[in-house]
Amino acid sequence: MFLLPFLLLYGGFTLWPLIATAYYSLFNWDGIRPLTDFIGLGNYQKIVADPIFWLAFKNTLVFAVVETAIKLPLALFVAILLTRRWLLFKTFFRTVFFLPIILPVALAGLVFTYLLNPSNGAIDSFLTDRGWIHTPIDLLGHGNTALVAIILVAVWQIFGQYMVYWMAALQNVPEDVYEAADIDGANELQKLIHITLPLIRPVALIITLLAIVNALHVFGVIVTLTAGGPGQASYTVSYFIYNEAFSEAPFRYGYGSAAALLFAVLAFMFVTGQAAIARGAERMRKDYSV
Repeated sequence: MFLLPFLLLYGGFTLWPLIATAYYSLFNWDGIRPLTDFIGLGNYQKIVADPIFWLAFKNTLVFAVVETAIKLPLALFVAILLTRRWLLFKTFFRTVFFLPIILPVALAGLVFTYLLNPSNGAIDSFLTDRGWIHTPIDLLGHGNTALVAIILVAVWQIFGQYMVYWMAALQNVPEDVYEAADIDGANELQKLIHITLPLIRPVALIITLLAIVNALHVFGVIVTLTAGGPGQASYTVSYFIYNEAFSEAPFRYGYGSAAALLFAVLAFMFVTGQAAIARGAERMRKDYSV
């Protein structure tokens, strides 16, 4: 009886959509008419041969890897500072860093659309007024910079969440270990390398996996900032699925369902491979130390 509410929610919002997606992917369906045009694996064959899907997949992987590589070390550095005894106004800084995660994605995207506007955006105006750049830079309008700008905006918004994760991990490190290191004359870098990182390594692996999975599902900032553009420079798989299923007529809901299922399999393989590599490296480190 206690598990029943969870099972109902899990079945209604996770299990059934997954089964339905797999079922719809076998049809040439627009999401409106009856399911009559069964094509089997036809949608999957089209997706495998679709260069736009693979471009979106490449952009998604680039986004996930770069965004994770930026936000996790940065959030760890800030979390370490915010757990130091000597730092004043800890609550204020924690609130400031965590505040962006509370903002809706659409609102954050709208704010940065105005900030990055090359005509009258605050960032370009600030840089040109001080002579640091001579002409405004349209970061969201160039294929070489659009994805970079989106990554930085995404890091800004999600940063506080991973800061909290790291702070929770750091609080499990015994304080007497640091005190013993201080007596031995260890500096902050030595304590980080030889005490903090080894003790939080198991939690760090979980945080890294969560970060990668979250980044692979990027959607909101893409819709609000670039809509996959310019051209398809910031096209991601989530936006590809949305575009095929809901955005452009004729709607191809079955095709979008197949893309979603295929991407889920590829993302699972990517995350599982990353976890296996991390565990293998950890075993090698332990064997070497022994």
